[in-house]
Amino acid sequence: MKISYLMIGLGKSGGSLVLYNFMDKLVERGHEVYAILPDVTIKWEAGIWKKQLVKPKSRLKSFLHYLIKGSFNQSWDQFTKNLINNWVDSDITIATHCKTAYAAYHLSEKTVPIYHMQHLEELFFEEYEDRLMARNTYFLPLIKISNSQWLKNMLQKQFDMSSNLLNPGINLDIFHPYQNPAFKFIDKKEWTLVSFVDGNREWKGFDDAVQAVKIARETLSQQEIHLIWKIYGFEPKKSDIEMQYQGLVYGDELARLYSGADLVLLPSWYESFPLPPLEAMACGSLIITTRYGTEDYVIHGENGLVCLPRKPEHMAKQLVYAINHPKKCIEMVEKGLQTAQEYNWDKRTDSLEKILEESFQNYDFNKFKELENLVKGNI
Repeated sequence: MKISYLMIGLGKSGGSLVLYNFMDKLVERGHEVYAILPDVTIKWEAGIWKKQLVKPKSRLKSFLHYLIKGSFNQSWDQFTKNLINNWVDSDITIATHCKTAYAAYHLSEKTVPIYHMQHLEELFFEEYEDRLMARNTYFLPLIKISNSQWLKNMLQKQFDMSSNLLNPGINLDIFHPYQNPAFKFIDKKEWTLVSFVDGNREWKGFDDAVQAVKIARETLSQQEIHLIWKIYGFEPKKSDIEMQYQGLVYGDELARLYSGADLVLLPSWYESFPLPPLEAMACGSLIITTRYGTEDYVIHGENGLVCLPRKPEHMAKQLVYAINHPKKCIEMVEKGLQTAQEYNWDKRTDSLEKILEESFQNYDFNKFKELENLVKGNI
């Protein structure tokens, strides 16, 4: 099939990487794939993004990188027009962000329109008008894909909208243990914790993690246990808490950071299938994370620990529990490794292809024409 992906830009966020991997796999399976951006059309080749994207070194560069090949700050109307002008006649057209959904709708008479949603995106906007524009995309007559059970449930509950479930995958060639995980948890007084930091997005929960580590350290100091805290991501604000900043790390470097950690704490208030907990799980670390968005793969007490968002005391309790139960940690890590194997990209792409094939076979172009005639007063 000929497939066009409508994109706001070429970034290196988790959501962007998910799309690139799906697009790579579709090309490898013989599909003709295009990336449609506001000012350029790219015929996709497997791995092209690895050659063209440069690893960002700072928040500013990362932000500019996110906007490369397209301006997110364009008006919704102009953005939609630019995408439509660059569109390649395709069997299927996939919107990948709320700001691309309107273009998919305008093209519905010519192509099967699909909306691949990776979060409840209205949460990202501060201006009411933008939030409303994002929310209205859920009501467009597009075939919808949710990347997580949480998002699927939210759409059903809040908007009475059904959607297909398509979990992302992870690169298991990169994210795997670089040492025997069982040896990490045996009789020791020094534990290593890893967390992601993004101080400009409060909902990532870094301030909660700071408080949780402080509380946990107070408890553990009585047991003469030292908790080393390594953080990666965007450079944090100055703090009186001891931490080791590792910088912006990706790929092998990130996998080795996870693999060398005993525990990984990721305390977001809400996510829609976050990749870091699953990637860390695949590297043999014990995951301590929040519930919203991780329902698909984290089972509390079985392959990880789940804590309440915005509750540092509860996070600290889970940290202390893990350190005081090393044998239980080993059991959970082993089951986490098994869980991660289910998220290889070939299995995920099998699911995507099934959705695309069924959508293409069942889409009714006449239904769109009837709506257009109704609007124009021809019925």
